[in-house]
Amino acid sequence: MQTEMELAVWPSDFGLASLDVACLQSMVAAKIAAAPVKFRFSTRPGESPAGTLPLLIHGDTKLTNFEDIAEHLRNLKQEVVLDGELTPNQRVEFFAYASYLRSRLYPALLHTLWVDNHNYNTVTHHWYTSKLYFPWNLFYLEKRRKFAQNYLKTVGKGEAELIKEALQTLNLLSSKLGDNKYFCGDKPCSVDALIFGYLAPLLKLPLPSDRLYLHLSSLPNLSRFVESIICIYLPLPDELIRQQNIEKQTWEKRKSKAQRTAEENRLRKEQKKSETEQSNASSLRDTLLFGMGALTLSVLFAVHTGMISFIGEEDDKLDVGKN
Repeated sequence: MQTEMELAVWPSDFGLASLDVACLQSMVAAKIAAAPVKFRFSTRPGESPAGTLPLLIHGDTKLTNFEDIAEHLRNLKQEVVLDGELTPNQRVEFFAYASYLRSRLYPALLHTLWVDNHNYNTVTHHWYTSKLYFPWNLFYLEKRRKFAQNYLKTVGKGEAELIKEALQTLNLLSSKLGDNKYFCGDKPCSVDALIFGYLAPLLKLPLPSDRLYLHLSSLPNLSRFVESIICIYLPLPDELIRQQNIEKQTWEKRKSKAQRTAEENRLRKEQKKSETEQSNASSLRDTLLFGMGALTLSVLFAVHTGMISFIGEEDDKLDVGKN
């Protein structure tokens, strides 16, 4: 009999079984593999060797990285094997997708959740602070945000480029999925778990800076894909759904307020920029007028005092005649 495993994950919210990308990926992979995994909500990332969740415990084995968790599920000796029906080429696709999304979508997701001030202050900071105990919440949030900032500094791309690449990646995923239900055939696999984990938070979290959400929601096949995975593999209890729907109103108010503040700040910056440009233009005009006036007065003064004299053409002829 297969030994039961335990997967510690961040708690559920916003219609998702967990808020964290890797937690969602690991949960879906475990469900697809029909593995004997017990999910346990945790707000103590310190119990993990990596200092963050998820944490898969199987006997003496402890795994915190989704790729390692997926590989562990593939090697389980049970009737249903994760990716068991995939061809060797399709199995290689998992690592290709993992590498591609890590370089193209993960940085934008980090920026969206941990670096963008409006999103961080409205959702990320508020949510984690409410779940973690004091003073660990302050330390953990600072640690995660520092990691995101340093990671993006290493990537060396600005916000505009990160978002552009993410939008292009969403378009590519939508094209790849097409009218199919899953990415590698008629049955789900680890690739679906991988992609779902990236897309679900973008689609479900009430983020004020919502350009990625707006684009993702405009791609109906990707939206259906996310909703299908939730419905089949990670459905929430009715009581939890009702509770989250009540809290959703508060989150939406926070989102709306943050968006209004962002818009006001944007308009204020534009107004200040316009005033500065007008001031600079006025200053330049005044300088030119002053310079022209000063030059005119100098010339008139010089002529009046005889410092400058004008010799006409007739005078030149007379001088020539005398000579």
